[in-house]
Amino acid sequence: MGAPLLPVIEYSITVPVPVDAAFRAFQNLDRLLHRGIYEEAIFTEGIPWQVGSRIRYSILQPLQTTVAAVVTAISPPRSVDLLNHALGVTAEQHVSFGPDLHGGTRIRMTMTLVGRPTDLSEAELLQAVEFVTHDALDSIAAFCQGNSAAASSQ
Repeated sequence: MGAPLLPVIEYSITVPVPVDAAFRAFQNLDRLLHRGIYEEAIFTEGIPWQVGSRIRYSILQPLQTTVAAVVTAISPPRSVDLLNHALGVTAEQHVSFGPDLHGGTRIRMTMTLVGRPTDLSEAELLQAVEFVTHDALDSIAAFCQGNSAAASSQ
């Protein structure tokens, strides 16, 4: 019997910047820091954002854990796939970037979870993954809005 498949978590946002800028914002791991959610988000192996490169995320909220991630596919500026491991679960993450009708970018993230969480219930795990998924994209929106405001004030 294989590992149980948990629900897929999906989230999408629209940001008021072109696809290239939204993709670069996603790649900027610093956007995750200094907000009390992530203590660390760094590449630990390989050339950043190349297939096989590894990222370590030290998360403080909504629960303290470390996520080990590897880039499994990347097609700039359209998509990134990562495999994330934490808490006894593997999450296949797919992030896609596409133009919207108003000149901005639609970003969509899906997390497909496989495995059984080691130290928490499946409901607690899903709640934590949903929080992190929303935060990852919402931090791109905040980053893009901050950068567009800074660019327009120059």
